[in-house]
Amino acid sequence: RRAGVPLVYAGPAYTSQECAECHHIEKKNRVDQARFICRRCGVVAHADRNASRNIAARGEAAWIAGRESRVPATP
Repeated sequence: RRAGVPLVYAGPAYTSQECAECHHIEKKNRVDQARFICRRCGVVAHADRNASRNIAARGEAAWIAGRESRVPATP
């Protein structure tokens, strides 16, 4: 914020268990540390890439909704 860069808060809950394609959330979707396989639609992806897509989508939704970040500005 201090540098004039807008921020939005994207809650991280369940992003590693949620499918970025169909949004199905299940603990078993996260096969191991590196692999994500959706139990509903069958999408196979790198687990971190899938989680980052979910965080990006949540950030975009917050941006579109016009919500401000709850993250405090650095003094």
